[in-house]
Amino acid sequence: MSLASDVDSQRRPSATELMLVLDSLLASRALLMEDPRKGTVDGERNVMLNLEEAEVLRVLGEKGGPQWRQMLGI
Repeated sequence: MSLASDVDSQRRPSATELMLVLDSLLASRALLMEDPRKGTVDGERNVMLNLEEAEVLRVLGEKGGPQWRQMLGI
């Protein structure tokens, strides 16, 4: 969350920061990842959101503010 609220919104997250976010979402079961043995030659795997659409819209609307609510139509 500190990255999402960073004052410098143009800063790109580092690979380490992205891995921390991914690990956290996987640990909470908010994301599910395909078995590594089914990945491509490059090690790519499918990732699936494991949340109800209504919950995603609610959280984005609450945390994202008016701009997100307008984009989502909520």
